[in-house]
Amino acid sequence: MELSVTEKRLIRTQGKLAAMEKLLEDKSRELFLANEKIQDTNEYLENIMGSMQSCLIVTDAQGIVQVVNEATLHLLGYDTTELVGQPLSLIDIKDSGAGLSKIDALASTTSLVRQEVKYRTKGGTEVPVLFSSSVMHDTEGALTGIVYAALDLSNHKLLERQLLLSEKMASIGQLAAGVAHEINNPMSFIFSNLSTLKDYVEDITSLLAVYEKLENAAIKASIESIQPEIAEIEKTKKDLEIDYLLADIRDLIEESSSGAVRVQDIVINLKQFSHSGHDEKTLENLKEGLESTISIVWNELKYKVSLEKNYGEIPGVLCFPQEVNQVFMNLLVNAGQAIEDSGEIKVRTYEEEEYVCVDIADTGKGMSQEMQKRIFEPFFTTKDIGEGTGLGLSVSYQIIVEKHGGLLLVDSKEGSGTTFTIKLPKIDTEK
Repeated sequence: MELSVTEKRLIRTQGKLAAMEKLLEDKSRELFLANEKIQDTNEYLENIMGSMQSCLIVTDAQGIVQVVNEATLHLLGYDTTELVGQPLSLIDIKDSGAGLSKIDALASTTSLVRQEVKYRTKGGTEVPVLFSSSVMHDTEGALTGIVYAALDLSNHKLLERQLLLSEKMASIGQLAAGVAHEINNPMSFIFSNLSTLKDYVEDITSLLAVYEKLENAAIKASIESIQPEIAEIEKTKKDLEIDYLLADIRDLIEESSSGAVRVQDIVINLKQFSHSGHDEKTLENLKEGLESTISIVWNELKYKVSLEKNYGEIPGVLCFPQEVNQVFMNLLVNAGQAIEDSGEIKVRTYEEEEYVCVDIADTGKGMSQEMQKRIFEPFFTTKDIGEGTGLGLSVSYQIIVEKHGGLLLVDSKEGSGTTFTIKLPKIDTEK
């Protein structure tokens, strides 16, 4: 019996429904698997963010915090609910005016922004971090958000200070014998002068005793009767060479005073040089730092080096003075060691458009191009084992370039000497 048209249509419809049901079942399974995959991906990303040692914050295009990882919460002392949904400005970022928390400023740049700044924690403590940020765009180029990352530099800063102190102490140890010699020189003639003064005082005391006898005789007798005492005074004065003695006393006192001042200056300069310094930069005149450092290292140089100083007029710079002085010392000692028999060191100060500059030039043996490429590497040294740490120039580069935003340049030729140039930024008077 032939099926009616209606029955045929019904069968075809049922077939289509069965096919659609199968398709929906397949799509549902695909969606389920896709959802599981998304959940796995989310968990994977959460695990990554949770295990990160760096701080991570993600905001939307308006600067509202969307994601924050555990390292950030731990560092800043906040709970997730206190940050998520809040503007990024809730976190105090102390920077150098680059506007690292300003969305408009960050959105306008296409490169990765990286800078050392300070986060202020919920409790008010400032923490140094290496801060970076990058923008996110959709397929049409519209801003969708900004990713902020920050690496806690607290331990790094502590190790850095310890390294600087270690290098400074090694440098001071290297110069300790020379400084002791510098102090011993004036102290030796002070002690010698005091011994001579003691003898002179005894001689003068003996002469005064004769004068006392004359005074007593004058009280008891006439002028004629005291002639023996007068003759004794004349003889004593002649024997003691009293005129020379009195003149020499003045010279001894002046020389001893000068020696005492020299010792005082050496001690003051050494104290200033070895002081641990401050956490904030101060306005300093580099010429004063050079003079203080030269006084400390002079005994290391004076037997084979003539020193020429050409101090041009320079403005003050904001710096960590003890650390800059350490750089001066490293370069001066290296210059002296580069001179084998005898030579000259020239120290010059001058200013350029953006920098205050110091040149330290020597007439030593110079360096090859290959050596110049490596001299700022940590632990690289051309000295014999036990004579150098290989950290002096590396630390100097870190102090001038990384801590002060300056330049440390070298110009050298084998057999023709070396010139190191320190350039520190001028103070921006327009701020």
